[in-house]
Amino acid sequence: MAYGFEAKNDSGNIIINDTIENLHFIGKATRGGADSAYGDIPNYSGSNDTLDGRVVHTYTITCSGTPVAFIKPADYARWHSIIKQSVSGTTWTFEVMISGTSTSNPPDVYCFVNADDIPTPSETHGMLVFKSDGTSKTFDSRRQPLAITGGGTASAPPSDPTNTSGTPGTTSGHPWNYATNDHDFRSSNRYTEHSNSAANTSTAMFSCPSLAQACYKRQMHGFHQSCICYIFGWCACGYQDHWSTASWWVMYRQAFRFRSGKFDSGWTGYAAGYAFSSAYESGGWFGGGGGSYSSGTMPYTAKTINLQSNAYILADSSRYD
Repeated sequence: MAYGFEAKNDSGNIIINDTIENLHFIGKATRGGADSAYGDIPNYSGSNDTLDGRVVHTYTITCSGTPVAFIKPADYARWHSIIKQSVSGTTWTFEVMISGTSTSNPPDVYCFVNADDIPTPSETHGMLVFKSDGTSKTFDSRRQPLAITGGGTASAPPSDPTNTSGTPGTTSGHPWNYATNDHDFRSSNRYTEHSNSAANTSTAMFSCPSLAQACYKRQMHGFHQSCICYIFGWCACGYQDHWSTASWWVMYRQAFRFRSGKFDSGWTGYAAGYAFSSAYESGGWFGGGGGSYSSGTMPYTAKTINLQSNAYILADSSRYD
């Protein structure tokens, strides 16, 4: 171009020019509440029923542009992610999932939009950068522009979200009505770490899309065959077959965590369930009628989807408080 404006940092990277729209702070989203937390597999009490837990907090903010949201954890030991972002009119809603079962210490959500989407500030001094049309702004120093402190490419978390080595599967040969889970569905040690000097556990906040999802189940088939009647020690009336199926499942969403000098990409269980069914065939005149029983619901086919790297951005929340 023959003319315009461009500002670079000490590393030679462009941070302001007249074509790229900078993001500016419009405010913190307002927290509306949280759903019911859970920390184990619903409708099941037995071995390996404990999960990492999760709570989903809901936030809203009103603005004309599309906001880019940053999560500032209150408890840096917990995993965080935005699992849904929607709009109705000019009101944007964010659903923020965090690990654990406590609804206290919810995170803050800082929102940034383009300069033209923020009401004109009262300050009369500063620097404005316009596009070539002379009307659209790319930068306004009065509107608290986003200062990026770090970032990079967040690698996908491990494809297997469960702590037990190997994804859960289906096995047969168990006793009839057997229902003891042997798989640890927690995800506390299933993550990919990224070194970043801007990552801290006091003021750091991040923006990173939660793309990866996974759903896995542990299923056990039981069987039993009984003799309908004995005559002189001999099974004279045939056999009656019994079948059962017990299934435990967890659906996961990608989540993120700060450690000192580290930004981790991992998993948090979003939903879980237990399903059980039992049936036995008719035993005829001597064995009685057949029957069946079932409870619980099953998820979609076990798989991991959207397992790919994506960009993450870090910033210092204290600049905007």
